[in-house]
Amino acid sequence: MARGNTYAPAMEMTKLFDTNYHYIVPELGPDVNFSYASHKAVNEYKEAKALGIDTVPVLVGPVSYLLLSKPTKGVEKTFSLLSLLGKVLPVYKEVVSELKAAGASWIQVDEHGLVMDLDSEKLLAFSKAYSELESTLSGLNVIIETYFTDVPAETYQVLTTLKGVSGFRFDLVHGPKNLDLIMGGFPSGNTCLLVLLMEGKSVPTILPHPLPP
Repeated sequence: MARGNTYAPAMEMTKLFDTNYHYIVPELGPDVNFSYASHKAVNEYKEAKALGIDTVPVLVGPVSYLLLSKPTKGVEKTFSLLSLLGKVLPVYKEVVSELKAAGASWIQVDEHGLVMDLDSEKLLAFSKAYSELESTLSGLNVIIETYFTDVPAETYQVLTTLKGVSGFRFDLVHGPKNLDLIMGGFPSGNTCLLVLLMEGKSVPTILPHPLPP
């Protein structure tokens, strides 16, 4: 599906917001059914753990996954992708449960959609999703990663009250206003705060170095 063939055209590839990172856009419709088909995240965690390295698995957040998708061919462009949230969350529960069983203690969930211009319905979807996932996430340290820009103030209020979340990561390079939000009110207790203080948006360039004589 990604590259296409004689019977199916290639799926659209687009930039992730204003970065040089690209992703293949999921095409979804009301009849789609989700299943836990790839165990890549769990298998790679186990592989690293066997080598003595305890990694932090990273998952695309369920709400951002839907927000960054598009209606498939033949489906009205007005179709609400968030109406599929109830279908996709059981798969996330399976993945998280398997990571916990494998010994993971931390996971990072990339909810890049949090920097978009979100109406009340979309913000509510984040609250609903993590309330539904709360019991599954219990026992894990869960970090929500935003994106390389400012988080809107209303979104920040929703973000910092999500259930089952242990901490948040904000970009202070391309999102300097995030610091004002953090200083204006951050969850008390043992909530973890991570901030990005160096350029992370662009694809890194590795300059060649001559081999030593």
